[in-house]
Amino acid sequence: MKDKPLFFQRFIAFIIDFLLVTFAASLLSTPFVDTEKTAKIEEQIPQILERYTSGETTTQEYFLEYSNAYYQLSKNSGAVSIITLFLSACYFVVFQFHHKGQTLGKKWMKIKVVSTDDKLNMDQMVFRSLIANFILVELIQFASLVFSPKNVYFYIAFGVEMIQYVIVIISVFMILFGKEGLALHDKLAHTKVIKEK
Repeated sequence: MKDKPLFFQRFIAFIIDFLLVTFAASLLSTPFVDTEKTAKIEEQIPQILERYTSGETTTQEYFLEYSNAYYQLSKNSGAVSIITLFLSACYFVVFQFHHKGQTLGKKWMKIKVVSTDDKLNMDQMVFRSLIANFILVELIQFASLVFSPKNVYFYIAFGVEMIQYVIVIISVFMILFGKEGLALHDKLAHTKVIKEK
């Protein structure tokens, strides 16, 4: 294993940053979200599954009901998506670039992003963050929510989420078992994470 402690530092930094952005997005989007409607839809989802498992609905009916509920939930959380995208771009790209490859999570864990080529540039930070911080996934999901029909949106959102999980798994294995200890986004953006001196 390349550098197990560094992997855990990266993981903890990622969790800290994710929680910071999620908390800030939730706080800022509260006035724009119908919380009662969201709660009602969230209550419906387990009921849809219960009806299916008890045999009251067919597989086709279950997928139709579930995809409708998922779509309504996503529509109702549109403001959260926009604010999350904006905050993610500001925090993971602009803030991190201007703080020499460090987010708050990375600073607390004493690690930073550097370029494997020369000096870290904004293009590298943008490209890296699109993959590492799921900004691209969020963009695709939001665009499909706005422009795709209801039944198409569910499959796009589901497909993109599956790809996201695969990328995360591949990146974890690359960091832990790869020669250089680089994640997929590091390889593609020509960056690496190092301990702060």
